[in-house]
Amino acid sequence: MKISIYIVALYLILLPLTSIAQNNFTNSVTTINYLDSALIKKYQKKIDTSRIKIEINRVQGIASFYSASLNGTLTSTGERYRNVKYTAACNLFKLNTLVRVTNLKNGNSVLVRINDHMHPNMLKKGRVIDLSKAAVEKILHHSTGIVMVSVEALGYSKINPTN
Repeated sequence: MKISIYIVALYLILLPLTSIAQNNFTNSVTTINYLDSALIKKYQKKIDTSRIKIEINRVQGIASFYSASLNGTLTSTGERYRNVKYTAACNLFKLNTLVRVTNLKNGNSVLVRINDHMHPNMLKKGRVIDLSKAAVEKILHHSTGIVMVSVEALGYSKINPTN
């Protein structure tokens, strides 16, 4: 009888600690932080907090799409941008981070690798990621305009996903 009372007391003491841990790491796939804290600090005043929501390894905001005219230009990783690859530009995640981008309107998602940075002023417009044409076609049925997305970090890779 005494043992069961101690177990219940211990449970009641530890229960709040588990909910604290869940709040700190809500739905994160990993405990590694893939956010680029140096760039976030640098661009802190440019981030539109009314449209951009930043959590551990997850960002919500607006996705825009690379112009076709940028095909063949150099990216921040030193490789050439290609419309047919599953890549993206982002100022909030570290380069070579694999992320899942989910269209919040229709639920479609795509895996892309961050291989470039966006212009910092895009953060003022609520934009969090700039997707390649191939990536856009996976989450939308057309490749123009902007869309609300959730971007979730999954890991690092120097190889582009094939989806």
